[in-house]
This record gives sequence, structure tokens and C-alpha cells, in this order.
Amino acid sequence: MKSIKFLMVLAVMVSAFTFNAQAQNKKKKTMEEAKFSVYLHCDDEKKKAEAVVPTIKGIKDMKASVEEQSLWIKYDPAKISKEDLMKALEKKGFPVKDFKPGEKPAAAAHEHNHEHGHEHNHEHGHDHNHKH
Repeated sequence: MKSIKFLMVLAVMVSAFTFNAQAQNKKKKTMEEAKFSVYLHCDDEKKKAEAVVPTIKGIKDMKASVEEQSLWIKYDPAKISKEDLMKALEKKGFPVKDFKPGEKPAAAAHEHNHEHGHEHNHEHGHDHNHKH
């Protein structure tokens, strides 16, 4: 009789463990990834993106690349749709479109209506109009 009770308790424990593991696997699988083209003209703007973008509800991870002019984002579609994510990024100052390799976002499409601590003139300290 004791062995039957033990087997029943063991079966319940195994079932509960299996159910919990399946629930965790489903939870992990609900994350989606998206890669967007975005105009990041300098490292300061990349740092701003890295500070601002994770504040959007539903974003779990992100990477910004000045070289690729892109944002890679892992997000929870149960909390935010891809379309709403794109709208939220634009609202935060980062208008995006779906990433296409080799395609760079147009600099003209990006507005400089935000501060990031430096001039955009980028003078390099000497005059090209000098005479010898």
C-alpha cells in the first residue's frame, strides 16, 4: 500500500515538473526578433538609442550598430506588436523601416531635433583656403 502511494506521489511530481518545463519553454518561444534600418550618424546617437530604446514596454534586448545603421530588437509580441514597436521607436526619435542588407537609411529622412551633446559641423582645426 505504501509503495502505491509513493508511486502516485512520484507520478504527480513528474507530471507537475513536466508541465512547468513545457510552460517555461512556451514562454521562451514567444519572443520575436526584428532588425530595422535607422539613421545613427555617430556613437553618441548609438548610446542614446541604447539608453532610450529599452524603455519601450515589451523590449527584452537590443543592439544598435552605427556601421550597419541598424537596430536589432528582441521583443515580446504579447506586449507590443511590430507595428506599434516601429511607432514607439519613431516617437522616441528613431524612425525605422525593415532592414535590408546594403540599404542605408537616408540621412535626409532623419531630423536633428534632439540633443546629444556635440556640434554637427565637425570642423577639423585647419583652413583649406590658405595661400602659400
